[in-house]
Amino acid sequence: MSENTACDASVSGPTAVESLKMLLDYAIAEGGELRLPVFVLLLRMANLELAKSSRRQPRLNSDSPSLRGADERVAP
Repeated sequence: MSENTACDASVSGPTAVESLKMLLDYAIAEGGELRLPVFVLLLRMANLELAKSSRRQPRLNSDSPSLRGADERVAP
């Protein structure tokens, strides 16, 4: 029997994002100590993508629309 793997709001909440950021920071530090520059570079890229995606996510609890990231949504 297969489980439902749909994205749940509780999984993508701020605590999950913060936990992932902490894990990435830890892995970057460990990769630096082990002198693995390509590994560290890939982790830093993943960290940047996580930061970008968390900024683009609309805030569900907000009553008014946000202008955050408006320059990404509007074509010049």
